[in-house]
Amino acid sequence: MNDDLMYDDELEALKDAVNRLGGSKTVGAVLWPEKTPDAASRYLLDALNPTRPERLNPGQVLLIMRMARETGFHNLAAYYMREAGYAPPVPVNPATEAELLIRGMEQLMGTVQQMAGRLERIQSGMKPGA
Repeated sequence: MNDDLMYDDELEALKDAVNRLGGSKTVGAVLWPEKTPDAASRYLLDALNPTRPERLNPGQVLLIMRMARETGFHNLAAYYMREAGYAPPVPVNPATEAELLIRGMEQLMGTVQQMAGRLERIQSGMKPGA
């Protein structure tokens, strides 16, 4: 993650990530599947050109950052973190993240079951003749 120091701005960091992901046709097709590959590529290149008015929205930048993470390229995230005054990012192991999500969902389901049981008891006590 040392190469993030070479970027002049976020567009340079984004261009590097796009290149690492296979280029503007590959990434453009993911960002704008409704466009032809050439049109999506052209729009992406325009969005990465500081002299053009087109820009990526924050969700699109985040998607590129996630795609780059999946390939082991962390310089885009490192650039943003450094510019915002944070320590370099530490990628989360997807298996660890999945385990945390599963554990959280299990706890949530337990809570939902408890609430459903309590609601059922309350409602059964409210029925006429009960």
